[in-house]
Amino acid sequence: MMIRKLLSLLSLFVIPAAVLMLPLNAQADTADPEEVAHMKAGHKKVEGMVSEVKSGLYTVKTSTGTTYSLTETAAVRHGHGVPKVGDEMTLWVNEGNLVIDAHMKGDSGKAHRFLSGMLRSLDYEKSQMTLSTSGGEKNFKIKPETRMFKEITAGAQVTVELNEMGEVIDLHKDKK
Repeated sequence: MMIRKLLSLLSLFVIPAAVLMLPLNAQADTADPEEVAHMKAGHKKVEGMVSEVKSGLYTVKTSTGTTYSLTETAAVRHGHGVPKVGDEMTLWVNEGNLVIDAHMKGDSGKAHRFLSGMLRSLDYEKSQMTLSTSGGEKNFKIKPETRMFKEITAGAQVTVELNEMGEVIDLHKDKK
């Protein structure tokens, strides 16, 4: 009986002490630089499945029941191909709840680029903008679906997000 009590007491102290002395090898997955940049810009990642393709539009339904509609022409222009009903998609949605980028799930494509500088001009009729950067003035095409930067005027310090084709898909005024 005494030996049993002694073994019980030892197990209460020896086993936890041994566990605490074992080295731990914990590692986090490395973050995808594109995902980090999207999140810094205030975008959210949404995953869903194509539920309908009709008249040049495809609808992606998420697990929460939210649906997003996208054009087939934008998918083809970006080299993603036209999705089919049942395809799983990853969408990036901006703070205005507009889809700014879409990929087949697991295919992140070529990483987006982010550039900062002073906005020189924004021409919605020509879908063009000019940005003054440390490397000089640069002209960019604005993705037609994302012409919504009316609150940002010339002279503002901004950061632009460029998609795989070098088009501006998002524009944010830099915080001071």
